[in-house]
Amino acid sequence: MTITWRNRTIGEFRRRRSLVLNCLALILLMSVLTACGPASDTGSDGKQATTPDLVLRPGELKTESLINPISVDRNASRLSWRSPVARQTAYEIAVATNVEDLLAGMPDLWASGQVVDGRSVAIPYGGAPLLSRQTAYWRVRAWSDGASQPGPWSEVASWQMGLLDESDWIANWITSPSVSPVASSPGLKNWLVATAADPQFTDAEKVADTKRRLREMPPATYFRKDFTVSGPVESARLYSTSAGYSEFYLSGEKIGDRIFNPAQTDFDKRIYYDVDDITDRLSVGPHTLAFHLGNGFYGERTAFGRDDLFYGEPAAIAQLEIRYKDGTQQLIASDESWTAHPSPIVKNGVYSGEVYDARRELNGWAKPALREDSEWQSVSVLEDAPTKHLVAAEMPPVRRVTEVAPIAILNPAPGIWTVDFGQNFTGVPAIDVSRFDLERDQTVLFRYAEWADKNGNVGMKSGGAAPRTKQVDAYISNGNDTLPWSPTFTWHGFRYMEISGLSEAPPLEAFSAHLTRTDIPRIGQFTSSSELLNRIHDTALWSFEANLVSVPSDCPIRERNGWTGDAHATVRMASYNYQMAPFLEKYLGDFKTTEMIAPTIVPGRRTRSGMIDWAAAEVLLTWEHFIHSGDASVIKRQYDSLLEYVAYVETVADGDLFTNSKHFYGDWCDTLPELGKARPLGRCMSYHTPGEVTATALMVRVFDLMAKMAVRIDRDVDSETFSSRRDAIKSAFHTAYFDPNVGGYGSQTANAMALSFGIAPEDVIDQVAASLDTDVREIWDGHSSVGALGQTWLYPALSEHGYEDTALGVFTAPGATGYSYLFDVLDATTLWEDHTKFIPGEGAVPGKSLNHPFHGGYDAWFYTGLGGIKPDPDMPGYKHFVLSPVFPEGLNSVSVELETGYGLIRSAWTREGEEISWTFNVPPNTQATVKPHPMSQSKQKVGSGKYTFILTTDGKMRSIVETP
Repeated sequence: MTITWRNRTIGEFRRRRSLVLNCLALILLMSVLTACGPASDTGSDGKQATTPDLVLRPGELKTESLINPISVDRNASRLSWRSPVARQTAYEIAVATNVEDLLAGMPDLWASGQVVDGRSVAIPYGGAPLLSRQTAYWRVRAWSDGASQPGPWSEVASWQMGLLDESDWIANWITSPSVSPVASSPGLKNWLVATAADPQFTDAEKVADTKRRLREMPPATYFRKDFTVSGPVESARLYSTSAGYSEFYLSGEKIGDRIFNPAQTDFDKRIYYDVDDITDRLSVGPHTLAFHLGNGFYGERTAFGRDDLFYGEPAAIAQLEIRYKDGTQQLIASDESWTAHPSPIVKNGVYSGEVYDARRELNGWAKPALREDSEWQSVSVLEDAPTKHLVAAEMPPVRRVTEVAPIAILNPAPGIWTVDFGQNFTGVPAIDVSRFDLERDQTVLFRYAEWADKNGNVGMKSGGAAPRTKQVDAYISNGNDTLPWSPTFTWHGFRYMEISGLSEAPPLEAFSAHLTRTDIPRIGQFTSSSELLNRIHDTALWSFEANLVSVPSDCPIRERNGWTGDAHATVRMASYNYQMAPFLEKYLGDFKTTEMIAPTIVPGRRTRSGMIDWAAAEVLLTWEHFIHSGDASVIKRQYDSLLEYVAYVETVADGDLFTNSKHFYGDWCDTLPELGKARPLGRCMSYHTPGEVTATALMVRVFDLMAKMAVRIDRDVDSETFSSRRDAIKSAFHTAYFDPNVGGYGSQTANAMALSFGIAPEDVIDQVAASLDTDVREIWDGHSSVGALGQTWLYPALSEHGYEDTALGVFTAPGATGYSYLFDVLDATTLWEDHTKFIPGEGAVPGKSLNHPFHGGYDAWFYTGLGGIKPDPDMPGYKHFVLSPVFPEGLNSVSVELETGYGLIRSAWTREGEEISWTFNVPPNTQATVKPHPMSQSKQKVGSGKYTFILTTDGKMRSIVETP
């Protein structure tokens, strides 16, 4: 039933309140009775239910977050499903080695029996240990609340194990027999100058060293092996990976759509491998297994001028296992019988770009029946593997995700053209070189930049001095260019692409590009009545996605490293927008393999130790993963590494404070009080908040979360210890930094952290919130002054204490530090690292990154504040959650959606005169505690269903409507 109350006077609402409440009670009673009724007539014998009951069948079965994966290497695989019932009270899982036994009710791997548990996400497999390559078939059924019998069994799902033991790898690691660089040429010289001799680099010795390193860079390499398929194929699995970037081919066709693969890791500790099912691609007859191998991060030796960052020459391993329908098997494995040939990619570096010499093209290099010339040589077989462990890839690969079309071509100087793609992003261009009418040996250079003036003169200062090289590609024509060209082993952070080496203007339609990133799915959607707010949201997402090439990086034009502080500055906003669990598990694994304690960068050898505020990421990311996924196993796996971190934290403590500046970066790149003002501590160090304040506040949160996580894995003694440390640090923080004269801790970031982390004592919370509000409205004229560490916490600290109008006002405030200034004056399409340091003017070029996602931490508030969706740590994974939005005066509507493991949560509200119409839905098998405003004293728990609340603008209830 539906009850609608609109356009009524307050008197009418009061007179009808009793009727509304009675109707609500009846509705809820009917819902409870419906949920308690028989869920199914399926008996314990496992027979299928009748057709009307199939709606109660669990669906969306996943293993390790994937549907029917074929590369699982964790024996306690995590199983998830969705139960389409109001409330699941128990489940039963059956797992078998074949479908027939499973359907017959004879699971030989695991029969869980009835497990009294309402959860349906991240349930660990508890059956017999599985073997390499083994397939497990499973199904599940559930009991609904009040039902004596289970519902019907789900459809059958499966997962297949990867290669679990080192002995399963029969293949050898192979590498190029020759790593000699190609001879110099005019085209190479042009690229060398453009890449290494940028005017920003004035140290002649460093420039000379960089040029030497670039000259010594070897070409990429082709590898191939011919084989014959002798009969009909039952199954074929390719297990493959590389140290360095690789792309694999079968008979001339690329296998998969992944790029920049494998993911960056601590390569000497672990390398991800892939498993491809190529059964349908193997017809009877001749075939070729081949791959193209480049440097990637493994073979990087130029960008930072450090030999210790170089792991070694690229190598690869491949193992194709074919099972024929007659039961026989065939193995094609990388070994000394393979051959190799230099690739037309004569230079390739993650940072320096790529040189493609079309004169060296080898048509059909990956196809059967190639007539190999004298340059094809037998490969070299490595005696020692380049890594300790091969691990099945646990997160999606990097792919071309979003097409970006250019909007204009500018001509800033004779012979120079600049393509404007209209959006700063990370990606690869696709260039139709056939439109250029090139002559043989003609070289075209492509320089990539985030900035250009109105005439198209690019400025590359935002790339900074780290790395030494600039982003430049080169294409050398063979005089017969017929195919579009893209770089293969490098990507770029850019909006503008400067072109030189052409004799006439190129057509706009010759260019396209794609945003490239780790292809984690979007799970969140936000929109509002404010176009400015929608653009601010989109900008946060563009900035985040542009820094997601297998690690959460700081910026794509410059360092491309997994800075730990940037990771925890963005993890909350990311968790509301993307399926982060697999990505976070990979990155948390990087913490475990690094040799540093309290690292600033993971993975990789370019890092440092001891910065406790940045390295707090390991604790914060583990917690966010847990509360959003509902998977406690991540805590167990990470716990020993977390203990190492907090033990180190204690060694650098100053009693109960953290005052040593050697151990923190602080509120990086906070807003300057006036454009261009110098920072007293240099670089991008915090202007407003002392680093010891943010470091100490973060340690309160670290020990608080450690206490909560310890309880989750039954480490109660540890929890008591951590709780004690939390309380001591909290008390010391308040004593040291609270100023009773202003009722706060000295800055927006300090006050926001004190409120959000539970530091401020109960008797001063209102003072601190009021002080924060005053700081924003009066001292900063509605703007924020926060940096990397404050962005996430400012807005909930305001709105959860009644100042939601101030929180929203930060996004709409006009003036030189606001978002409208960033968009309208600076023409930004991503978040700048330090936009208040730059003074725009004729010839001015920004000197900091123009794509830094840590400033996007605010975006979490669009979900938690404006949408009101908040996970419950006591029932994580959104088994239970809180719905408590705020309704700022400056907005007329908000719509937020979040896809969780249990289903879609939606919260949407519209302002209608003096009322708010708030509609939300609670997924099956979940509950929500509803508070119409964070400060409301009224709350109620509701089960799955769709509801509409009619509220006053301050969040007071007028009526409730439920649509079952």
